Amino acid sequence: MKYCFVINPAAGRTNVAEELKARIEQCYKQSDTEVTVYLTEGVGDATDYVIRTAREYPDEELRFYACGGDGTLGEVVCGAMAAEGRERIAVGLVPSGTGNDFVRNFTFRDNFGDIEAQLRADVHPIDLIRCNDRYAINMVNVGFDCEVVVKVAQLKRKWWVPSGMAYITGLIVTLLRKPGVKGRLSADGEEPSERRYLLNTYANGAFCGGGFHSNPKSNLTDGLLDVLLVSNIGRLKFVSIVGSYKKGTHLVPKYAKILESRKAERIDFFFDQPTHVSVDGEVISVSELHLSTEKQALRFLIPAGSRLEHVEPTEQTVSV
Repeated sequence: MKYCFVINPAAGRTNVAEELKARIEQCYKQSDTEVTVYLTEGVGDATDYVIRTAREYPDEELRFYACGGDGTLGEVVCGAMAAEGRERIAVGLVPSGTGNDFVRNFTFRDNFGDIEAQLRADVHPIDLIRCNDRYAINMVNVGFDCEVVVKVAQLKRKWWVPSGMAYITGLIVTLLRKPGVKGRLSADGEEPSERRYLLNTYANGAFCGGGFHSNPKSNLTDGLLDVLLVSNIGRLKFVSIVGSYKKGTHLVPKYAKILESRKAERIDFFFDQPTHVSVDGEVISVSELHLSTEKQALRFLIPAGSRLEHVEPTEQTVSV
């Protein structure tokens, strides 16, 4: 078995690549494990590295650990899904990004930063989201949330913005513009309905934006998208629900007229103009969005001592 740690030096506010590389090397020097450390050189390089390595070692069991944020994890996942012999590939995560939202779906999250625990990880099949011609492991965001991602990417490069405040600051700045999204939306083949939304989230995982519990009903193994649609409400109304949105307590009767929540196998969204879409924190621009689930498509590595943390659903469910 070959262990490959794929480090994104650009992830997070400070470059922790060398420190992380040293920890990995120190750990595997004390064992007989075959470990490779690879530092990515730019956007898309992690995907290419996984594909190249799978081709170079066609007969080996391969474990790729994404060392970065959710965007780095997404790139490694896309590489694993495109590689030859993907049934012998497993993907893990050593979180060192800004938001680190995907790891929040598991218990004892500190184990994900423990290299020894990672080398003893168990393989668990989890779902993926097919998003047009790529994959997402955590979440796809459209509208306000996506524009916040764009703004956060700018703010986290500012020395005067604390790393833990980047998302909140981006949210406030974006709120002043209050961008939304308009188009025809269809769930599971239903007749498309045209509406304007403040934001949509299509989730596999339950968290986005550095800890916002946007989709508390999400489950990584149920084979379904967790869909949250927020109507085009005013600024003050949105501000009034942000606290609940962060805590995951927003799916309650008093918000039923402005929040729509459901499970779906497929979503088709036809935008009225090219629109930003955030795929695991990486922003693309599309005119149409086609989402579907691929049940237990990825062999995911859960480090020793951790497990999936399934969040109990709230009572309120409102169909699209």
